[in-house]
Amino acid sequence: MKLSIQNLTFTYDGSPEPVFEGLTAELDTGWRLGLVGRNGRGKTTLLRLMLGEFAYQGKIELPLQPVYFPFAVPDPEQLVLSVMQDAAPEEPEWRMLREMNLLQLKEDVLYRPFSTLSKGEQTKALLCALFTRQDVYPLIDEPTNHLDLHGRELTASYLRKKDGFLLVSHDRSFLNQCIDHVASINKTGIEVIQGDYDSWQQQFDQRNAYEQKRNEDLKKDISRLTESARRAAQWGADCEKGKFHVAESDVASVDRGYIGARSAAMMKRSQSTVRRRERAAEEKSRLLHDVEKVGELKLTVLKHPKNELIAVENGAVQYGGRTVCDGIRFKLCQGDRVALTGENGCGKSSVLKSLCGLSDVLSGSIHLASGLTISYVPQETDTLKGMLRDYIRARGLNETLLKAILRNMDFSRDQFEKDMELFSQGQKKKVLLAAGLCVPAHLYIWDEPLNYIDVLSRQQVERLILEFEPTLLLVEHDRRFLEHVCNRPEISLQKLNS
Repeated sequence: MKLSIQNLTFTYDGSPEPVFEGLTAELDTGWRLGLVGRNGRGKTTLLRLMLGEFAYQGKIELPLQPVYFPFAVPDPEQLVLSVMQDAAPEEPEWRMLREMNLLQLKEDVLYRPFSTLSKGEQTKALLCALFTRQDVYPLIDEPTNHLDLHGRELTASYLRKKDGFLLVSHDRSFLNQCIDHVASINKTGIEVIQGDYDSWQQQFDQRNAYEQKRNEDLKKDISRLTESARRAAQWGADCEKGKFHVAESDVASVDRGYIGARSAAMMKRSQSTVRRRERAAEEKSRLLHDVEKVGELKLTVLKHPKNELIAVENGAVQYGGRTVCDGIRFKLCQGDRVALTGENGCGKSSVLKSLCGLSDVLSGSIHLASGLTISYVPQETDTLKGMLRDYIRARGLNETLLKAILRNMDFSRDQFEKDMELFSQGQKKKVLLAAGLCVPAHLYIWDEPLNYIDVLSRQQVERLILEFEPTLLLVEHDRRFLEHVCNRPEISLQKLNS
């Protein structure tokens, strides 16, 4: 069955720029379709429009009922079974159990309050409810944000066996494992190809290189036509002045009428030439295509007099007297780039916060080098409210530098004048990351820095790390990113069974 989008135009109230203008695409509901594009291009907005949540111009024809993931859970204290039944009404329990088995969720989970599940378990339970239904078209928005590495691989394998869905994700490895088509929202429209993410990336790089070269040629043509129009205009102006400036010795023999007529004809001809060349330059300008420019990021890495920056021995993470992880032991030296890994709920974020002095749940022998400057990027974006300039002032950051970093990460200038609550999740995460990059530091501690961030920006951050070689301790579940940037084996935390 076909999903048809015809001449779709949509603008948020109060926004000067449309999110979509004349967007057209023909898709198939049987595809395992990955939807990609830079932050702020309207991926989640497109899903919301398919659901009919906003009024728009144009037409969206979808033969199946669209269902958005993740579902809202109004009462997290409900039993998981009740939450799943609300999400998949009238579906038999055996179907839920079948899906749960595929995602390795135990049956006893059904009879626990939803709030007691880890974020990863909650994601899996809601996915099971979604695919219990047979009569819907799943719109899956960023399912990997709360999944650890094992959970992502398991979920990708699960989705690969399903028939048709639309999936928004920026995890390249995850997309490669579960999709068979890619739809990319570009500056000027939507592009659809058959294949996985790597197939799309290869075509994207080739097309971007071609478009870049074509744009350079077009800009040269525009410059040449503009200069030609300027010279023609100057020639016409000189002709017009010529009929009033005749040497005195020639006055007696000059026919003023003839000079005026000839000057008028030449002026008309020059004006016609100017208009023609200006039109040609304008038409060339409209041919400039949607090259995706990826700017360079910079970092100021401080040198510490000590080589060893952090040492943890016999560490344990405790919540309310309950130990969730113990036996934590590692050292971090200058130049190390290492990931802290482990299943959901084992205390990874708590370890990072404790090292930054933002939590006291990590106990044991913990030594930080004296005078150590740490730049911390938190996982949560909920604190970002109000105007960007007020956030910059409150953090004591360099406004020019932070905005330059955001511009290089595809922020438009008009975003700087919006309330940050209106930013997409990816844009909010970029603000936190840019703030972290503004701080000169000996050690960079990042907690899931790539959540919601588009692929091109992930590649920017990869290049930044490889160029400036900061000392880096991070929690991140994008396997390809970790393979590219880490230079030491991961530090694995083991969750205690309780």
